[in-house]
Amino acid sequence: MKVQRGVRWVVVVIAAMVLIVLLTRQTVSNPSWEQPTMGTLCHITLSGSVPKNELSTLREQIDAALEKVNRHMSTWQSDTEISIFNALESSVPFPVSPEFFGVMRRALEISESTGGAFDPTVKPLVDYWGFGPGAEGDPFSTKMLEEIMESVGWQNVGLIDGSLVKAHPAVQLDLSAIAKGVGADVVAEVIRSSGLDSFLVEIGGEIVVSGLNPSGKPWRVGIESPQVHAAWESQVFQTVKLQGGAMATSGDYRNFRLRTDGTYYSHIMDPHTGRPSESDIASVSVLADSCMDADATATALFVMGSQKSFQWLEKHPEFKAFFILHSTNRTFTARATAGFPMDKQAGE
Repeated sequence: MKVQRGVRWVVVVIAAMVLIVLLTRQTVSNPSWEQPTMGTLCHITLSGSVPKNELSTLREQIDAALEKVNRHMSTWQSDTEISIFNALESSVPFPVSPEFFGVMRRALEISESTGGAFDPTVKPLVDYWGFGPGAEGDPFSTKMLEEIMESVGWQNVGLIDGSLVKAHPAVQLDLSAIAKGVGADVVAEVIRSSGLDSFLVEIGGEIVVSGLNPSGKPWRVGIESPQVHAAWESQVFQTVKLQGGAMATSGDYRNFRLRTDGTYYSHIMDPHTGRPSESDIASVSVLADSCMDADATATALFVMGSQKSFQWLEKHPEFKAFFILHSTNRTFTARATAGFPMDKQAGE
């Protein structure tokens, strides 16, 4: 009797081991999925076969990484690092996480490099013009705008020993022009750490790619047509071939508000005027090593306008850019820096 029981237990153990082996050998070819984050969606595509159990673990790690980014930089949640800092009306140093400190350090570097065209202190302007969680201002009150502008300016934030310091008590941060790029970089790093080297990550139009697509070719990424706001459906203006790096796009055609005369103004603020940026640029797509850099730089170039942008890009060849410019009769023209890896334009 004891021998029979022992045999049964051996059989059960062997069966369990066989099942574990079978499960670990099951794979998913070229998995692709999307998940909500930062008020938009994160799209991920991996090239090759990935064991199911590893894919499940990877997805959990990506979820955790994106949630961490949100805990640092979401202005739509009151308990995040950035929201707590924004609520502080004091020049007392405010300790932050190393991750948030690193993003702010890079944000201020880009602010300085672009002459303040990118500026992380624009939250009061974003709210004032109706695009933020605190959007309650009167855009016809010049006096109120003048008061707001006293606290706007990247120089009003200091970095000291892992802490942020306000030079003006009303300073408030908005990192929406860099956060999606940060998120895409973080997801890409999680994927690389898992041993995978061919993938595409996209968060709200900000993209990181590595290696080749499932067909064994460079990834083909579309740049959206600015006419999308009229048709309410996405159309590709230009495609780009990429095997590595990051691309981010800023434009005036997705997030905007209408004036009483039927014209519209963009969510992108000009930190110098305190008003929505009025640019000859409909959209600008920037290539860089990191999506964080591409994201912030795209915003800065949009604010600068095309002439100053090309002057700036000549001095910063590490960035490449593709511009869709407003032309006559609601048409568009295109212009790119040398070396921008264009594939073909829509309709060709």
